Amino acid sequence: MQPWQVFHAANKYLRPENVARIFNKEKRSAYNWGQDPAFTEHRCRNPLEHLHSLFEKMDAAGIGYVARSGIRYLETAIEEEVDLEDIKDPLPTITEEVLADYRAVAALQRAIDAGANIDDIKHFAIEAIGEIERTVAKYAQDQ
Repeated sequence: MQPWQVFHAANKYLRPENVARIFNKEKRSAYNWGQDPAFTEHRCRNPLEHLHSLFEKMDAAGIGYVARSGIRYLETAIEEEVDLEDIKDPLPTITEEVLADYRAVAALQRAIDAGANIDDIKHFAIEAIGEIERTVAKYAQDQ
């Protein structure tokens, strides 16, 4: 699904004036956000596209783990069970970061070997990915 399609559906089911009000914009903006760019002259980027750009820039700056937390926060709008943990800053040294990576991946491996349920496996996977992202952030920070 493309971002414009999200706004097209929102306009259809929630009405453009209500969508516009959420973003403190005029109704015309909501209409524009929901238009197929292949068939419209007037193209404006919608809020999802702006968030996408923000998250890309955060990732490029070495703080993709913070962007990922932002995405998890957005998930709470439709799933109450999303785990919103505090954002962890990188450890003081790259060596400490790499060791934390090993611990996180080992915890994932132990859970898999023990036959843990899929929700637990996903939790350990997210933890391992977060650790690796913080290692990359620390490495980028030290350069």
